[in-house]
Amino acid sequence: MHPAVPFLFSIILLCIPVRPPDRVVNIPDRIFYFSLYYAPPPSGVSRAAPVYPGLAVSDDGGESWEGRGWITNAVNAIAVHPEDREHVMLATDYGILSSRDAGEHWKLVSTWNMPAALDVAFIGGSLWAATAQGIYQTPDNGEQWRPRNAGLDVPNGTYVSSILPLPRNVLIATADGLFRSTDDGESWMRSGLQGTEVNGVVVHPADPSLLAAFSNRQGVWVSSDGGRSWTDRSAGLQFPQVQCAAFDPRERTTLLIGTQRVGVVRSSDLGTTWELSGGGLTNFSITALCFDPDHPDRCYAGAENGSFMSANRGKSWQPFSIRLGYVTDIQIR
Repeated sequence: MHPAVPFLFSIILLCIPVRPPDRVVNIPDRIFYFSLYYAPPPSGVSRAAPVYPGLAVSDDGGESWEGRGWITNAVNAIAVHPEDREHVMLATDYGILSSRDAGEHWKLVSTWNMPAALDVAFIGGSLWAATAQGIYQTPDNGEQWRPRNAGLDVPNGTYVSSILPLPRNVLIATADGLFRSTDDGESWMRSGLQGTEVNGVVVHPADPSLLAAFSNRQGVWVSSDGGRSWTDRSAGLQFPQVQCAAFDPRERTTLLIGTQRVGVVRSSDLGTTWELSGGGLTNFSITALCFDPDHPDRCYAGAENGSFMSANRGKSWQPFSIRLGYVTDIQIR
């Protein structure tokens, strides 16, 4: 999942084939999804095609890509159904899009009066959407949507940028801290960082009690009790503008964060100390991070204009496959 991006620069998308030595090959049963937020260049400025319309998809480990967006390039997040990797939902500035065939065809499933969607998630049998006006939920793939905002303080508490499903509850990041629901969104209670604009929250894939929350203004916090208490881990960060985060699946105490100015920063002790991990990066505004679930030594980073891959769990990087544009989310299934 990525942070909300209220300001974006017009960018020129370049398609530059790169053959990294450690790219993933011979894995036909995997799909890479990269979502993009693209602003057209100013009048009179040329661009090098192709322009991917919101979603770039590869089924050969990044050897080749297809643009499988719909009518919008303004995609903020991706959700892939846990039991059907071709059932994809996109959170966009213009609503929620649904595809049952890995993006070949799309259907707009949100209603005309729903606000822009900043994140989307499959939780149980329902689809959840995070918006600037709260949480919406549908049990029937968009036929009926209902707001789920009881307990969220207006206005900042209803500006929801991220949804995190946990084993027995749901955590959301808002412009007024974190909130938790234990009753399928019927009600919300505070879960820390009140008064802080939190842009996202992530969980360790092997330990649901270990979480990290981040802000593109104020840094990063770590929780080891499922989000009930938080420790500020921003000390030692030269620039606290954090745009994304990911736990190393092989190491419980290793956390990577993507920053707005200095690329990837890595900690091996849950944020007590930090070290720059930007070797090989050519763009230092990192907007998305994703470890490969089948090859956990590999990590992928999306940037304001490009994508990168690490074969050593984020210690060094190389250009990945093609220059994609402003990458907002990465999913590998």
